[in-house]
Amino acid sequence: MDLQELKGHSKVVEVAALTVLVTFWVIILRTLDFIFIPLSFSLLLFYALGIPLEFLKRFRIPSFFRIVLVVFLVLTVLYLLIRLLSVNVREFQNQLPEYEIKFWEYAGYILTSLDISTEQAKEMYAAFLENFKQADLAPLGTMVQRVGNSFFAFLGNLIWVLLFMVFILTERESMSRRLIKSLGEEKTGPVQDTAARINLAVQRYLGLKTMVSLITGTLVALLLWIAGVHFALMWGVLTFVLNFIPNIGSLVATVPPVAITLFQYGSPTRAIIIAILLTAVQMGVGNILEPKLMGKGLNLSPLVVLLSLLFWGWMWGITGMLLSVPLTAAIKIALEQVEQTRPVAVLMSSD
Repeated sequence: MDLQELKGHSKVVEVAALTVLVTFWVIILRTLDFIFIPLSFSLLLFYALGIPLEFLKRFRIPSFFRIVLVVFLVLTVLYLLIRLLSVNVREFQNQLPEYEIKFWEYAGYILTSLDISTEQAKEMYAAFLENFKQADLAPLGTMVQRVGNSFFAFLGNLIWVLLFMVFILTERESMSRRLIKSLGEEKTGPVQDTAARINLAVQRYLGLKTMVSLITGTLVALLLWIAGVHFALMWGVLTFVLNFIPNIGSLVATVPPVAITLFQYGSPTRAIIIAILLTAVQMGVGNILEPKLMGKGLNLSPLVVLLSLLFWGWMWGITGMLLSVPLTAAIKIALEQVEQTRPVAVLMSSD
């Protein structure tokens, strides 16, 4: 076997080993999602909270008190969001009879074209509910149990996120010192350089993305408030959160306020106007303001962003979609540090 054949054989072995390694990690991440999802969110918060921690450090506030202040801020924001959600849910329940009337009005237009009266449709709806009540409700019990389990799983994940975040923040300043003791200064240098690049890239992305999302959410809430649409503040918060999901988040965020506008005013024209205005805000901020602020951003190809959205969404659902861009950027930076995987990082970039 000559030298050329040996090199080709070695390349095949490297590709096969890398494929096995990636498959192995995908199985681990998907199987142990109950650990990796809160851990990933904790790391995301760690990067985001690094900004206020560094700001407070300028005032020579001790590390412990800085962490306490930042954690208190996070808990306060969570409490306000939960309060906002509970208030709006109660208000929605109060408005539900009015929305139901509007629903039957719109349904009447469609039913008329099918030669079905509204009264007949209501009778069929009532008969369906009656049959549903008399049917075996075991599947319903299973569904309720799943919803309850999901709710408690959410609370459990929230507790894990807070615990991970507190411990990661407490280890933040001593990690470099312990790495040097463990690996030595010569070996620690490349590791610290890679970690610093990931920190800078993800932190910059989160800071600018948070600012852009806050601007978008504020404009949406203000627009809906001026238009008199119900739950304007909640739709603004929803827009802020969903704006972190690339490509589809902003589109999904426009649907609920447009639907509420239609049921509230009973005017398709008004709903279309609101849809146009919300789309204009999303496109104006997303296509004009955001590129100017972000610049090259994380230097990820749009196709890679889309594929990462699909992959992490398949892995971890909505949570994976929220985390897709920072996680993919961190993987790209890590791939750049290894000579064998550097071509993959080049393919992932937008340059």
